[in-house]
Parts: sequence; structure tokens; C-alpha cells
Amino acid sequence: MKIAVYSRVSTLYQFEKGNSIEEQKRRLKAYCDSRGWTDIEYFTDAGYSGSNMDRPALQDLISRAKEFDMVLVYKLDRLGRNQRDILYLIEDVFKNFNSITENFDTSTPVGKLMLSMMGAFAELERQQINERMMMGRIASAQKGRWRGGSGVP
Repeated sequence: MKIAVYSRVSTLYQFEKGNSIEEQKRRLKAYCDSRGWTDIEYFTDAGYSGSNMDRPALQDLISRAKEFDMVLVYKLDRLGRNQRDILYLIEDVFKNFNSITENFDTSTPVGKLMLSMMGAFAELERQQINERMMMGRIASAQKGRWRGGSGVP
């Protein structure tokens, strides 16, 4: 089997500090090794949000999806945080898909329901993160604090 392994972190800081990408890859490789899958290609987006599909490695994977027997991710929210995008990728683009931490069979009605629910929760989490960040930005601005960015205010 030819496997496409996709991993992603949202911020360059996470990537540079090694918080997640290498650990995702290590666990995904171990999963493949345990099944005897050796034909693996890695697709990695470091510093890209899962809120949309504008990610270089994901676009490369989409364009080459027919080359792979399975697309493997560590966790569904690494693929994306938009329910519509996740369902499109899994149902229309990839031949087979598996999340190693949320192992459900998408060929069954219950598996499809679980996929839909997990996609909805990933999207909800993204929206809540945005809401909390905006609340923090507004509070900082109201207190006259510098809110970051480059250059002098």
C-alpha cells in the first residue's frame, strides 16, 4: 500500500519549537510500521491554519491523491477545522482515510456520523479559539496595551 501521511501545526512557533510536527510524524510512522506499510510519503504544513484548505502541502496532496491507497493523519483536526472541507476531502478526494487517534470506519453509517461529529467539533474549537483571542485583543486595547506585531505602534 502507498500511504500519504499528512501533518500540520497552526503556528510557526509550534513548528520551530518541535511541539508537534515531529511527534505526529513519529507516531504515524510507528502506526505504519506496525501494519507493515513501508511505502510512505510525508506531507507537512507548518504554520498554517486548519480553517481553510489554502495550505501548500495539502494542495499538493489533493493534486496527487489518486497516487495513494490511503491518507493517514494523527488526528482529524490536523486535516482541517472546517467541517465542509473535511467531508469534501474524505468523501470526494481521498480513496481511503484514517485518523490513528480517532479510529472509525467511514464505510458504515455510524462511522460517517462519527466523522461528521468530529468535523463539527474541530470547527467549533476553531471558532471558540478565535472568540477567546478576539476577547483578549479587545481587553488589551481597552487597557492601552501594545497588542503585538512588528514595528513601532
